[in-house]
Amino acid sequence: MLLLYNVIIDKIKKDKYDKIFSDIFRSFNCDFAVKYLEDKFDESELSGYSHLLVTGSELFASESNWQNEKVFRIIDIFAKQDKAILGICYGHQMIAKTLAGPRACRKAKQPEFGWKKISLTPNPLFEGIKNRVFYESHYDEVSNLNNSFNIIATDEEGIVQAFQYKNLPIWGVQFHPEIDYENGENSIQERFKKQPELKKYYRNEMNKAENFEERLLIFKNFITA
Repeated sequence: MLLLYNVIIDKIKKDKYDKIFSDIFRSFNCDFAVKYLEDKFDESELSGYSHLLVTGSELFASESNWQNEKVFRIIDIFAKQDKAILGICYGHQMIAKTLAGPRACRKAKQPEFGWKKISLTPNPLFEGIKNRVFYESHYDEVSNLNNSFNIIATDEEGIVQAFQYKNLPIWGVQFHPEIDYENGENSIQERFKKQPELKKYYRNEMNKAENFEERLLIFKNFITA
């Protein structure tokens, strides 16, 4: 059974992502439950879960706060048992910090917004994926990984876009495979209305949107890991 750890703060966004992920998991006949940052639980409550997915968040992994400590704890519990973990964006960064220490995440030189072409290394997580453009929305980035990490995706700037920890079913992806084109564009434009100075960071490298649904294979591959 999969545990979705939804670490989004804003209530409207939290509910939106609950639905996005729920629809994805149901499409693959995956049993799942959802927990949030405000939930209290002990280690014994997690024993029945085989997979953990940590979502993106408005939180910054490069900073210290009490919410991050809760995320470190749940990742550590799953990792010590070699259970399957997938972190997305903030979740990706938090896995890196949990397993490699505080230097494994830093503030990026510039944020990324839009649709970016990613260079993927052959890996079970990417099986079946030919379209390599994904949605990006982040200010932090993973860095200074040790030899326990295999970097399995990068971009033309050399940013770590995905990793696998050792040869375990523990992955992080900087991009957002859960986001379709419509939702992604709407989110970006809403952000630009509030922060027009961010428009200069927008990129759209999407060519064949009809192949964009391949992104969901990441979840299928993770679920079957």
